[in-house]
Amino acid sequence: MAATSGVKEVLTTSCDLRNATPYLFETTGENWLANHELGEEVFGPLGLVVRVKDVAEMRKIAKSLEGQLTCTLHLDSADAADARSLLPILEHKAGRVLANGFPTGVEVSDTMVHGGPYPASTNFGATSVGTMAIRRFLRPVCYQNIPTDVLPKDIA
Repeated sequence: MAATSGVKEVLTTSCDLRNATPYLFETTGENWLANHELGEEVFGPLGLVVRVKDVAEMRKIAKSLEGQLTCTLHLDSADAADARSLLPILEHKAGRVLANGFPTGVEVSDTMVHGGPYPASTNFGATSVGTMAIRRFLRPVCYQNIPTDVLPKDIA
C-alpha cells in the first residue's frame, strides 16, 4: 500500500516479522476509486483513511465496495440524512453495519452475524458464527422410508 501512487503514510512502524505492528495511510476518494488494489483485504493492523470531497463521492465509494464483513458509520445527529442515504448501500455490502463503534469479536449466539456478500463470505446465506453457522458445513439429506436399522447411527 505504501508504494501505491497517491497514498500518504501517516503512521508506519517496523517489526521483527513476528509481531503485528500498526500502519496508517491516507488517500483521496478519487485516488481510491482509481486504484482497485486499495480496496483489497489486508490482514493485520492497517488503516486507510479515504478523504472524500462530498457525500456523493462517499456513496460512489460505498457502491464500489466488494462484500465486507462489517461497515461502520461514524456520525452525529447532523449526519442522519447522509447516513440514511448510505445505509441501503451498506446493507447490501456487509453482514454487519455499525454506528459509532468498532466491530466486536464474535460469539455463537442467535443475534450474531459475521458474514457478508462475496468475497467476505462464500455463502451469503450462512454465517461463520451464530446458531446458523452449521449451514456452512451441512448438506441436508432426506431419508424417506429408510428402515431405522439401516439409517446412520447418529440419525436413528
